[in-house]
Amino acid sequence: MSELLPDATRDCERCGLPMTPIAEADGQVTLECANRHRHTVRSPTDAAARERIRNWIARRGAQLHVQHERWEAEEEKRTAEQKARVIRPTDRHRETGQTAGMVREEALRTPNLWTGVVFTEAGRFSSWHHHGAYESVIYVVRGKVQLECGPGGKTTLHAQPGDCIYVPRGEIHREGNDGIEESEIVVIRSGSGELVVNVAGPAA
Repeated sequence: MSELLPDATRDCERCGLPMTPIAEADGQVTLECANRHRHTVRSPTDAAARERIRNWIARRGAQLHVQHERWEAEEEKRTAEQKARVIRPTDRHRETGQTAGMVREEALRTPNLWTGVVFTEAGRFSSWHHHGAYESVIYVVRGKVQLECGPGGKTTLHAQPGDCIYVPRGEIHREGNDGIEESEIVVIRSGSGELVVNVAGPAA
């Protein structure tokens, strides 16, 4: 196959997908399919066919322009995220895992770090879980916090405002508020991979 179809395209000989013109130079037209296979044919002498080729090339140029703008915006966002900055309460969002009676507000997430603020109603506890390869530090801002861990969940840690709780990687636990008023904690996790892994119960 060497000639173009009436719409100035052709089928790819390698995968069968449609190929569209992406460039024209020196009497040759280069076509490409979605799999990035390329093929070159002679430019047609028919004026209408050549106009269709130029339309395909112009359309692709516009698509690439939009794609490059998107890439530049994403790169600009990544660069901004790597700069020192203040994260205010209004910057936090709740587009993260939630538990009944607990409100989690994410402040920052990077490939190796997660930090946020958690508000927990009195008497509420999370389910049993661990944080995979992440290690965590919990800082108590107000209220009381109880964390259960260890074999059978028999180890109980109690913390109050100003205290920190350290949770190692892979430590199965559940945490909650054993007080009579709402608690507020700041959580910082460092690591990578799955942020939360729910399990049926405490470690054996």
